[in-house]
Amino acid sequence: MGTEMGRIEQEFIINSIIEKKLPVKLNIRKQEIEGVFLSVDDSSLLFSSTDSVVNEIEAGTVINVFFAFFSHTMTFSSKVIMDGNPLKIAIPKHIYKNLKRKFVRVASGDDIELSFTFDNARIILDFPKTQEYESLEFEPVLDDFNSTNLSNLFKQFKTRAREYADESEIVMLRGKKIESFEEQIIIETGKSLFIPNTLGTFPNKNNVNSEIAISKEMFLDKHGDEIVVYGKNLRQMELLIKQKCDNNILAELYTPVIYHEYVVAYIRLHNTLESNKTFTTDILDFTREFARILAYSLEKQNYFSNGKMRENKYIPKIIDISASGLLFTHPEKKLSETLGMYGDLKLILKIGPRKMEMFSRVMRKYKIKDTYFYGIQFLEIEPEDFRFLFDYVYGRPFSDDDDRLWEGGAEPPELIL
Repeated sequence: MGTEMGRIEQEFIINSIIEKKLPVKLNIRKQEIEGVFLSVDDSSLLFSSTDSVVNEIEAGTVINVFFAFFSHTMTFSSKVIMDGNPLKIAIPKHIYKNLKRKFVRVASGDDIELSFTFDNARIILDFPKTQEYESLEFEPVLDDFNSTNLSNLFKQFKTRAREYADESEIVMLRGKKIESFEEQIIIETGKSLFIPNTLGTFPNKNNVNSEIAISKEMFLDKHGDEIVVYGKNLRQMELLIKQKCDNNILAELYTPVIYHEYVVAYIRLHNTLESNKTFTTDILDFTREFARILAYSLEKQNYFSNGKMRENKYIPKIIDISASGLLFTHPEKKLSETLGMYGDLKLILKIGPRKMEMFSRVMRKYKIKDTYFYGIQFLEIEPEDFRFLFDYVYGRPFSDDDDRLWEGGAEPPELIL
């Protein structure tokens, strides 16, 4: 994209282009509208143009704005607040200079579809699926455990678990019917059900890592109202814990064993009231790490050899697109585990009846809340496909100026050898 300006510099630039009535280009898909900014307030800018097309832009439209300031092309993205001429647009959060993209990105239309596959195939197993994903690319290590022999590994686990719990078991899920609430919730979420003390309250995110264990907040929405999770709300969950206490259980832990997107087993530990030993987060960390060792060992011992192979195929959502790349989003964690920075993939881009294949590379990757974003650069594209894509994105044929200049008409960045 380029270099982000600071707030003071940004305010100075905006006020200067208004005062000097410098020309501004407003880009939306297949349209470029020239005009000027008339004024600015705390929340908006007024954009005016002699081009009648400006009257066709609706409120809510995402736009890209370009302008030159002392021979430096700058840009920002925003949204139309109020239609008409002048057009009211939201104050940008960021303005960028020293642009580094070859072509302008614009919002994609509804008539475009993106898909891609990975060369590595995915194994399809007869086990329950989960929301989490474990790639198991590297052998996990935990002191005192040897994963080369399953029988010995189970014995080693039993010995180590006695340090923490009165009772321990590993339950394999091949062919097992899932019935209990505890089994269902750890399978669906891929998180541990950690109850350190049945005489206390259910753990919240301040005393347990909610990335790996179910916390109290999972049963509440943002307004604090109770919601149902796999058939139970918070009161029913607390009642379940009380019932465990009535059944002589002081502490209990269920941890799923995850292989790729499947739960293939789970670990259960518990202490009785007589032992008077509550659980700490150390035992949670221990079982999570052992679960990874067990999954890795099962794979090496060909436990999953009866699985079927199927090619990974993803259909992500395109955020914006240019003639040289695009930004897409996909919520799956397993994709983020597999697709890293500078990873190469073959994209299939369908625009109406036209299907285009292009080799591409991940140049940006970031996460907002639970959604992952990937900035993609096209590496190889057939010339006729490139010309078709350019016309689709910008609504005009590719020209010599487009080849010579960069994003928004900027000069190419200096080549450092």
